[in-house]
Amino acid sequence: MTPAQELDAADVRDPRLREAYALCETILQHDNHASHTWMRGQLQPGSRPYWDAMIAFCGYADDLADALDVPLAERIRRYDAFTHTFFRMLHNASVPVPRSGPDEAHAEGERAYLVSLAFCDFVHTWHLSEAGIRQASQALRTDMSTEAYDTLTALERYMHGVSGEPARWLAALLGPRGQTPGDGAANAATAWSFGLQTLDFVLDLEEDVRLGKLYVPLDDLRQCGLQRADMERAVAARESPQALRDVVACQLVRVRRYFTAAERWMDSTRPLGWEAIRESLIEGWATVDRIARSGHDIFAVTAEPT
Repeated sequence: MTPAQELDAADVRDPRLREAYALCETILQHDNHASHTWMRGQLQPGSRPYWDAMIAFCGYADDLADALDVPLAERIRRYDAFTHTFFRMLHNASVPVPRSGPDEAHAEGERAYLVSLAFCDFVHTWHLSEAGIRQASQALRTDMSTEAYDTLTALERYMHGVSGEPARWLAALLGPRGQTPGDGAANAATAWSFGLQTLDFVLDLEEDVRLGKLYVPLDDLRQCGLQRADMERAVAARESPQALRDVVACQLVRVRRYFTAAERWMDSTRPLGWEAIRESLIEGWATVDRIARSGHDIFAVTAEPT
């Protein structure tokens, strides 16, 4: 099915909205998000443009937050300007419409506007919670100036914003159009996303530490006899002392708990349209097993060819 036919199936008729959704789809094609492309293919054609809007919007916000070549204060300023404009658009406030111009600033302004426009339409069409969107926005903003999270509670608060809320938006897309997912579906989607994100934290541990970030609760390090400096030395040497293996094992305990919670709800309700989540969990479990078989040596696992 062509992008134009998908927009027809989504009942997106306004020319400016069609332009906005088409841009989101083009952005994702250009950025080559393999996992997002796979998930997109699991959705009904009429839901795919909304998925494009969701991923393009989240990706644009992530890019603003993660622009490491930009000073922190300037990143925060740009991020705040982007989110402020979005929420004004969400409430149909008057926002200047950027027009194409000869310079890069004009082009970037129009890109941000169209991505926000498409996401606003998704929010209104599928009745997404504005409170949830604000929580996601604030979590990403706070993380820009946060190097580590002291407790699991603090880390889960961050995860709920950046992965839990988007998972709930996906849960909406997996169900009937415009119908808000029930608590069971929303909680299962959140648990699934927490498991995947915690697994990503483990796999990306080396990269994150080298960037000055740590997405393992400091409580876990202390309980395993590690200081953050010990973690940094282990990463620099790419060595896994037993204490670091214990930290990794602790994270996998949580991944198993999150995945099991999601599966328990799916097994009891057998929701239609959730086959993609089930497949994702199968792959996630396989990664957990692979890390466990390595003796929780994350450097050995990440050195393996994919």
